[in-house]
Amino acid sequence: MDADILQCYTDAGQIASKVLREAIKTASHKADISVLELAQTAETRIIELGGEIAFPCNISINEVASHYTPPISDPLLLQKSDLVKIDIGVHIDGYIADTASTVEISTSEHTDLINASKKALENAISITCAGVNAMELGKLIEDTINKCGFTPIYDLTGHSLGQYSLHGNVNIPNYAASFGNTLLAGDVVAIEPFATYGKGTTINGDSQIFSLNELFEKYMHDKYNTNINTNKNSDTHSNGLLDDLYRQYGSLPFARRWVEDRGGVTIEDYVATGDIIAYPVLHEISGGVVSQFEHTVIVEDSGCIVTT
Repeated sequence: MDADILQCYTDAGQIASKVLREAIKTASHKADISVLELAQTAETRIIELGGEIAFPCNISINEVASHYTPPISDPLLLQKSDLVKIDIGVHIDGYIADTASTVEISTSEHTDLINASKKALENAISITCAGVNAMELGKLIEDTINKCGFTPIYDLTGHSLGQYSLHGNVNIPNYAASFGNTLLAGDVVAIEPFATYGKGTTINGDSQIFSLNELFEKYMHDKYNTNINTNKNSDTHSNGLLDDLYRQYGSLPFARRWVEDRGGVTIEDYVATGDIIAYPVLHEISGGVVSQFEHTVIVEDSGCIVTT
């Protein structure tokens, strides 16, 4: 890997790790903290420390497995005994660090569940190197979680990372899948085991996180070299909102609370036309509480570098 790119990944990882530690500490020691305040503080700290936000701060509580970021007027407060998963994304010049941790608020009822996902991550990292197939990582993650008495979330995976690309072509399953990619030296992957008391699958809730449907090249081609209004409501394409969203966030996800509607046109209008993708909040299907830990690693011939 080019030294400058490696430095970007390393710098992003250091910022993400620091912001996550601060957020976990705040959640652990401050009663009735606003989830909105916690997310906004984390996002502000990323910028203060010299990074850019790779995706909205996720704060997923109890049976919510992932993708919860607070809306602008969210009244939600953290409560005693909540199991809180905080997921932070940082990039430097598009090179991304993705990391997450779980904390229980003021009680210790879920310590074993927390340790199950943490141990699964540690074990997976310990065997990560060039030549290892993602199936092996998934089997080890599942075995670790099962031995602790819990179930992995089968339909959530780790993923490869590229420049301005949060989810690449390599998936890291949390169970013994029947197929997978072989890791190569230089691959950058986020490994993120989820453990639960429940059945281990998720159902969709509403959406507060979105992204543009296409990367820049295709978006610009569709916008300027073809008639984008064909068979579409022209009102939803007349106000420049898509242009502004690309200029601000490119191919990376953004939060609903970051975007003001314009001229009566909403993000949801663009979801309906397919120009914007919505990422629903994911709930464990049986209501089982979920824990999560995540690190970003750079694969090497004889091991890996943990950037976060």
